[in-house]
Amino acid sequence: MKRLYSIGLLSFTVFTIYAQSNIQIINNEKIIGKNYKTNNDIQSKEYIFPDRIDNYFIDTTMNLLTVQLRGTSKNGKWLNNYGDLVLYDLSNNSIKWTKKIYYQQGGIEEYNNLIIQTIGNKSYCLNINNGENQWEVKNTIYYVDPFQKIGIGYKFKTTTGYTNTLEGIDLTNGKSIWKREINREYSWNNIFHLNDSVIVVVAAGLHSINLRNGVGWDYNTITGRKDYTETVLTNAAGVALGVLTGAFVTSTGHNLVREVVSNVLLDSSSFYFASREKISKVDRNGQIKWSSPLSEDLTSSSTIFTKDSILYMINKGFAFMGYRQLNFGKPFIAAFNLNSGRQLFLKTLSEQKDQINDYKIYRDTVYFVFKDRVSKYSLKDGSFITKKSFDIETLGELKYFIAGQVYLKTDSIFNNLTDIDYTSHYLFTNTGKTLVINDKLDLLNQIEYNQLYMFYLKTKDYKFLARNNETTVIDNQNKKVADLTRQEMHS
Repeated sequence: MKRLYSIGLLSFTVFTIYAQSNIQIINNEKIIGKNYKTNNDIQSKEYIFPDRIDNYFIDTTMNLLTVQLRGTSKNGKWLNNYGDLVLYDLSNNSIKWTKKIYYQQGGIEEYNNLIIQTIGNKSYCLNINNGENQWEVKNTIYYVDPFQKIGIGYKFKTTTGYTNTLEGIDLTNGKSIWKREINREYSWNNIFHLNDSVIVVVAAGLHSINLRNGVGWDYNTITGRKDYTETVLTNAAGVALGVLTGAFVTSTGHNLVREVVSNVLLDSSSFYFASREKISKVDRNGQIKWSSPLSEDLTSSSTIFTKDSILYMINKGFAFMGYRQLNFGKPFIAAFNLNSGRQLFLKTLSEQKDQINDYKIYRDTVYFVFKDRVSKYSLKDGSFITKKSFDIETLGELKYFIAGQVYLKTDSIFNNLTDIDYTSHYLFTNTGKTLVINDKLDLLNQIEYNQLYMFYLKTKDYKFLARNNETTVIDNQNKKVADLTRQEMHS
């Protein structure tokens, strides 16, 4: 199957990828929709590649399109281990250069006009004009700040493999500008900016890093479990590239459980963070203000949030071994005094090996979604209120709540589900059904998937809603102003 890459033009520029690939690229003018404000057709330029697009990047300043091509096996079930990197000039409709890619050996990420390729334990910067290597480092770059042109990654030694020595790399020349020891044994869980020059890495704790000199503080804690033998899996994934796209550094080892950790909350003065062993408040200088112990037999991947000067923790009952999710710990809800860390309550939600798929805060209660039921608890004291089981054979397994990002058309107006009825709760299943339930968890209605529009883009004057192969553009009065149609070409 061949797919299409299209660029649609409205009163503003919109880039939409419809997918595709090849070294010989065909471009055509194509009508992809209708503008109902002007009653004119929407014209686009279509780029046809004779192979599948695995990834892409559009540089709007230089009008360049970078495409990673990766085909499939003859039966279409498996991705090829090789492909091509193509840099295409959209202004001249010409290929600037191509380069072979071997996906089992590494990957490629692009940040503005920086193209970083990793092969084995080395990283390379590709010249955007000709694709040749500008420099190489014996380091796998995990994170790139394209504005300061600094990358960071762990040093590789031939004798010992990847070390815990994190290194700052000047991306203009590949030179090392600083080194610092940061534990990576439980993998990286997150990374975020505090300001233009300082980031925080979540890896066996919290670590602030000044990108220019590597200086910062460390808060160390346990965010995984080693020597876990209850489930034996093979994890040879090694290092995952592309932190900015959501894939973080993953340690190897068939018996290492990772992601026994929460999100990081940040207020004007402090961080709040839960690990396998404790939940803590850490100030912006890395000093621990308080810590409250947690049972290592219970903890797993978790979410923390604040409400009315209380810090809540929802423990989900799962973690990861490699890239596979597994039952781990037990689901519970706990509450702590935000200022002192004193535990107010901790309530386990299930005695069996179970996982929380989603939750929703509604007034002073919380709704927990398990695959076959919804449970309701009080946020005041963690007490159980009610629960309701659902027929998953008929309805599908329960997945998550939806509302504000999903629209439904009523007459000629598109409204999000929250505006239609804010008192109801909308629960999505793995069969595409949306279950409408009330506060008592009674099933009121079902909405089929093909009735729903998914909100995915907003500009000053317009919102973009997707349904199947179509995009509907609505104005600020939620009225339709244009339609865009995605088409696929089969060979």
